[in-house]
Amino acid sequence: MTIQQIDDNTYHTVNGASAMTLTREGSKGWQMMTSNPSTRAWNRGPSIKHFQSLQEIEAKYKSWRGVSILITDHATH
Repeated sequence: MTIQQIDDNTYHTVNGASAMTLTREGSKGWQMMTSNPSTRAWNRGPSIKHFQSLQEIEAKYKSWRGVSILITDHATH
């Protein structure tokens, strides 16, 4: 699994059957959208969660560990 940078504020990774997109919300923090078999089975949109820091994301999702190194300016936004 690899974290791909889509643009200056958007990152994406696939972990098994889950596709995850991380988007910077300016000074508000970060938004994680996850699409997995459960959300697709119920024909819902992706699951959306909000985080204040990349460290919170790394603690919650193993597939996003190291993202704070990749996004070097995360502390300035």
